[in-house]
Amino acid sequence: MTEYVIDARADERSADKGLAGVKKIPLSSMPGHLLRRCQQIGVAIFLEACAEYDLTPLQFALLQALVNDGAQDQVTLGGATALDRTTIALLVRNLEQRGLLRRAKSKRDQRAKIVTITAAGKKLLRAALPAVESAQQRILAPLSDVESRQLLKLLEKLAENNNALSRAPARPQRRSA
Repeated sequence: MTEYVIDARADERSADKGLAGVKKIPLSSMPGHLLRRCQQIGVAIFLEACAEYDLTPLQFALLQALVNDGAQDQVTLGGATALDRTTIALLVRNLEQRGLLRRAKSKRDQRAKIVTITAAGKKLLRAALPAVESAQQRILAPLSDVESRQLLKLLEKLAENNNALSRAPARPQRRSA
């Protein structure tokens, strides 16, 4: 019977030969990877903080956009929150079933559905806002105040300057003077 001696370094050498020409890159040096990780962490913190309100970050964004900008059609709301048509339709349906918003056909365009936050939706936002703010503070907790402001400015710059590359670009509403 033949006895095999395992040489871990031999496995590394043979594996390296099969990867000739493939560059090893630490994931921690890749902004896309770090942004995805931070997004995972941010969502986990938000969901934990807002668990008692049964509120997700996307649901919060949609409801807050309605508070900020008033009633609007689903397409405009999707643009304001940088959400695609399918996602916005699912979110609106879910929040409507919970009585947090209302949809009605537009009087100007029968194809469009106007979305309005309800009194229950406003009540939920008022109740959840301290938890939402706490989640935002927890996300930034490892940073100093100066670093937090700097990060937010840099993230805003990245989002604005890469907006056209998004599968669901933000389309902020234009304000008339």
